[in-house]
Amino acid sequence: MKRIATQFNLPWTSDEAALQAQIDDFIDPALQKSDSGENLADFEARTDVKTDVKALYLLGRQAAADPDYFASAEFQQRIDEMTDEYLAKYGALYRDFNVKINSKTFFVFGEDQAQVDQVNTTLRNDQVKMVGTEADSHEVAEDLSERLNNNTIAIQTYPLDYLVVEQKEALNNYLRKNAKRETLWGIGNAKNNEIVEMLTTVSAELGADTHNVVIADDLTAITDERERRLAIQHLIRTLHAVEQPPYLVLMADGLGTPASQSAVTAFIAAEPTKAAPLRDEQPDETFKLRTPLDMDEVAATLTALCRRASQDEQQQAALNHFVSLNYDEILNVKGDQYANSVRN
Repeated sequence: MKRIATQFNLPWTSDEAALQAQIDDFIDPALQKSDSGENLADFEARTDVKTDVKALYLLGRQAAADPDYFASAEFQQRIDEMTDEYLAKYGALYRDFNVKINSKTFFVFGEDQAQVDQVNTTLRNDQVKMVGTEADSHEVAEDLSERLNNNTIAIQTYPLDYLVVEQKEALNNYLRKNAKRETLWGIGNAKNNEIVEMLTTVSAELGADTHNVVIADDLTAITDERERRLAIQHLIRTLHAVEQPPYLVLMADGLGTPASQSAVTAFIAAEPTKAAPLRDEQPDETFKLRTPLDMDEVAATLTALCRRASQDEQQQAALNHFVSLNYDEILNVKGDQYANSVRN
């Protein structure tokens, strides 16, 4: 207590004996129930305490006992290292340990807002409270997509990046608030495509029952090479992030059909599942693209697989297989010079 008073320039009694007597009179040692009775060596040997928690406690003890070490660059470096290790392991935010969220949350992913709005309308007709570009998450999506596009943050790691803790917290709070208030609700916003990894990460941390709807374009119909490449990469990112079921693929050229509307209705009614995705037993060679990539081949193959998955959810296993095998290569295509590369 005296160390605390000294550090914060607080008044301290001149009669420490009287203070000690007051403390002894107030505290009853017989009421102490949390003392494990172990020494520091016993603590260091414990296996029921996680290694990182143990390391942080021991570091704190060292700093408390040695003010010079606490003020040193060595201590700060160790804290920075432990922070980075924690973020990589657990993410930039706490897990949400509130009561289970029993509602269903729907995210609609698509390149074109008009197409997304069409799916939003179908969902609303089935009593899902959908929001679009007016969602509070829209500003977060714009900010994160700008950072992703200028390479300030990386696609592979940004959901765990401490640089976006504020944005992640805003998204976390918004999703949690609505998921606890509405039985069926969701966000249909073309900007969702840009932050699909963040949305799925936060939803998983919340324990939300999330259902993802993916609108797939006929990629072979896109003539502009750069536009097609970006559309392919967005779709690959989305499919990779939503692989854990349930998700629904809808072809953009069939959104208004009765089959599409029936698929959405059935998807809303489906019971949540924690089962692992269906596995495709075909050999990797069936789906592995040849390098250097021919983006015409990528567009045709991905479109065909999406179309099959939109007609039969069992075909999602083959689509997932293709995405997992080719994800890195497709995302690493940087420019239009790759668009017409010659196949091996």
